[in-house]
Amino acid sequence: MARLYATTCLLLFLPFLTIGQISFSNANDRLSNSSFHSGVAIAVLDMNGDGLDDIVRLSQGRELQIEYQQLGNAQFLNYTFGQVSNQSQWSMCAADVNNDGFNDVVTGGRYDGVKLVRAMEGGGAYEMSTLPGNTMFVQGSNLVDINNDGYVDYFACHDDGESRIWANDSTGHFVPADDWLDMATVPASDNSGNYGSIWTDFDNDGDIDLYIAKCRQGVNNPSDPRRINALFVNDGAGHFTEMADTFNLKIGAQSWTADFQDIDNDGDYDCFITNHDVPSMLLENDGTGHFTDITSTSGISIVGLPLQGVMRDFDNDGFVDIIVAGTRHYLFHNNGDKTFTEVPGLFDNNWMESYAIGDLNHDGFLDIYGGYSQVYTTPSNIDDVLWLNDAGSGNNFFAVTLIGEQSNRNGIGARIEIYGDWGIQVREVRAGESYGIMNSMTQYFGLGQSSLVDSLIVRWPSGVVDHYDSLAVNQFVSLVEDACTSPTAVISQEGPGTICSGDTVYLYAPEGFLYQWSNGDTTQSIAVTEQGVYNVTISDGSPCFGVSPGVEIIVNPDETPTITVEGETQFCAGGSVTLIASEAADYSWSNGAATLFIEVTESGEYTVTTPGMCEDFTSAPVTVTVLPSSAPEIESVDYVDTLAQISLTGSNVFWYDSPAATMPFATGNQLSTPINSDTTFYAENIELYPGAQFATGQLAHQGGEYSGNQFNGDIVFDCFSPFTLHTVKVYTDTEGSRIIELQDAGGNVLQSKQVDIPVGENVISLEFEVEPGTGLILTTNTANNQAQFGYVSPRLQRSDAGIEYPYVVEGVVSLNTATLGSNRYYYFYDWRIQEPSFECVSERIGVSVEVVGTNEATAAGSSLRIAPNPTSGWVEVQLPTLQQTEVRLLLLDAIGRVVAEQSIERGQRSYSLDLSGQPAGLYHLQLVDGKQVFVGKVVKW
Repeated sequence: MARLYATTCLLLFLPFLTIGQISFSNANDRLSNSSFHSGVAIAVLDMNGDGLDDIVRLSQGRELQIEYQQLGNAQFLNYTFGQVSNQSQWSMCAADVNNDGFNDVVTGGRYDGVKLVRAMEGGGAYEMSTLPGNTMFVQGSNLVDINNDGYVDYFACHDDGESRIWANDSTGHFVPADDWLDMATVPASDNSGNYGSIWTDFDNDGDIDLYIAKCRQGVNNPSDPRRINALFVNDGAGHFTEMADTFNLKIGAQSWTADFQDIDNDGDYDCFITNHDVPSMLLENDGTGHFTDITSTSGISIVGLPLQGVMRDFDNDGFVDIIVAGTRHYLFHNNGDKTFTEVPGLFDNNWMESYAIGDLNHDGFLDIYGGYSQVYTTPSNIDDVLWLNDAGSGNNFFAVTLIGEQSNRNGIGARIEIYGDWGIQVREVRAGESYGIMNSMTQYFGLGQSSLVDSLIVRWPSGVVDHYDSLAVNQFVSLVEDACTSPTAVISQEGPGTICSGDTVYLYAPEGFLYQWSNGDTTQSIAVTEQGVYNVTISDGSPCFGVSPGVEIIVNPDETPTITVEGETQFCAGGSVTLIASEAADYSWSNGAATLFIEVTESGEYTVTTPGMCEDFTSAPVTVTVLPSSAPEIESVDYVDTLAQISLTGSNVFWYDSPAATMPFATGNQLSTPINSDTTFYAENIELYPGAQFATGQLAHQGGEYSGNQFNGDIVFDCFSPFTLHTVKVYTDTEGSRIIELQDAGGNVLQSKQVDIPVGENVISLEFEVEPGTGLILTTNTANNQAQFGYVSPRLQRSDAGIEYPYVVEGVVSLNTATLGSNRYYYFYDWRIQEPSFECVSERIGVSVEVVGTNEATAAGSSLRIAPNPTSGWVEVQLPTLQQTEVRLLLLDAIGRVVAEQSIERGQRSYSLDLSGQPAGLYHLQLVDGKQVFVGKVVKW
């Protein structure tokens, strides 16, 4: 039995020593329909009172469905109510409006009426009615007991006028009660611009107050009351006075949402506000409800248009983090010192526009149901995602669900305080938060590595204060107002958590209770032989019950080994790659080796088999390809008229003048070059293997044939390794010239190409050489579009259907999104790309040529002096004493072809030769003076 409690406590602020890791995994396979598209309005809460958070979602923003979580991590069970409106809803919240133990849903949109979808007896079906009174443009909304009569009332922000209130008549029906709260602005206005509302006891005086984040499009004056946030302070008797200025919450930005949580565990609620025209803000509460802006030192930086901003502890380290969604999403981890660090890369490449938060696999860690609609509530073709928390921190938790008796059934407005070696943590039960969303009403506390909750206090709206001592961690408790607390549901285990077929593990619940196991058993213990996650719900017959965390039993564990590749799996003959097996007791490789790793030099498929607990397992194969490059073979070697003439086999033969030379002096299978003594040449063969080719991106246009005039769209992509973008496919209804541009993340043009595109479908050649980088952009030149067509658009068709970002070629490229949003694919279809070609170099062979018949042509020691050498143009050739009247000077290229010839007169001592018209390379000079031949070499740059 709980007891009334009143005391003062010394609050110690002791930050947790453990900062956990935050990560999430896509778990859409657990949902009844994984291809689901919400608008902005999403809810997560326990709809049927079984202690498990469920998902309430609106297909296309219109059709209400509930995904009921099942014990044991089974598939969610679907209930489809049907359409609540013919337009996408802007707001949804839920609570138990008639205190019957089943939660009800309220939705609203743009002048389509406020709809109450109420659970019928037993909670197995629902019926819908429309709240009376004038229609409105609903934005944020809340279910909250404004008059504290034990039944929740309904509050809705109005975009175009004063916000509305409906009073609960104590039967779950609602009547207009706008007179409860005077929200007229000073100076007077139409009272519009109400976007996000939150009911909270910001000043810790024991009653709930109201804060409204205000924004009015088209109103640019920050002093206009239609865009100044309002704070209505409760005097404890249900009278509210606007006092935002007094508490430093009078903010004239274009604010969208506000959330109040305790960022530093000092026992008061701090405030996070999302803004559109100025930076979003973090404000610290001084303990009396007066706030100081600490944004500049907080580490929080947000760009784009944030639509949701909520504070929750995602790694259970004891400090609330911040999650933002809108045109971009962010998660900022609380460092415990009033500063935050962004955690990047938590989700996929799509920008999360909205979400709802709760524990959707009952493990004590908060999960996220993410929606990807277009701003503001137009469903896109991007699937919603159930992002389950990977719980990588291993931190402890404590979860509290309230059941009101004198207060409303959900305990909305109650304050929960827990004390331990950390000091204090506080939470507040709310229904309807941020901008039209609903988060779990179960309050989750992260405990870090703390092993005990010293005490827990619940301050109920009725004034009842319940106190509990010495509570075990890692449990879900339900607390009935001034009545009972749920028993501690902890499973003990006899036997290992991993077994083989035929083995048994015994699970035990505490003695002396009623039991309901997730497998249907109702005994205190169960014998487990099948794989699964097992929970038990226990009760003593009172309204309070406990649901244990899950215990996972694995049968015949999959211990398939993995192979880590150290190096490349495609390489030239003579190379190698190392394959390393994952750790195991023994190893049996497909090539007969029995070691942890092997060095592979031959082509083939390689696997490793290792022993497991119940059987042996073989890894997936790794394919190794060794690319040959045969050394050249000699076909013929001749010496004719002072020329060495050699013919070799090979694909691409390169010639060198020494075994270690790095610069070839000739290429090709044949070599013809002058020599004046026995000479050895060296040759190698290079095999060229073309790079792999891929097609990626959306392969063809889908959806409406819309080109539009207002936007110049793009594709944003990451390049992981170099490739050539050969071609793309485009569609147009307007003939004309476009300039296709490859830009870096900053919009700087890296490469471009002008192409003439006729009407219809066209494949255009780009031949862009793309180097690794992130945020690269493929687009068109806006100025050229304007000049050609009279508007910024290139008049190329974009897709609005069948879009499945990201388009990935593993390790090469990922087409991630478009700057204008992931629900459109702009212009460039069927990317044909190719990786660079692969070269394999053979061993280098020597080819010797013997000079014969020297009595016919003497050249020994007769070399020409040439300067400068190398040269870019003119050279001066120093001539020997000439014997004949007519002497010829020949210029030959590297393969022995005569490219220039000049007659030299006897007595001439030098000759100036112009090489500026010749290609770069190695050239030979021959001076033929009767039977004497003088030779030299010159390099042209």
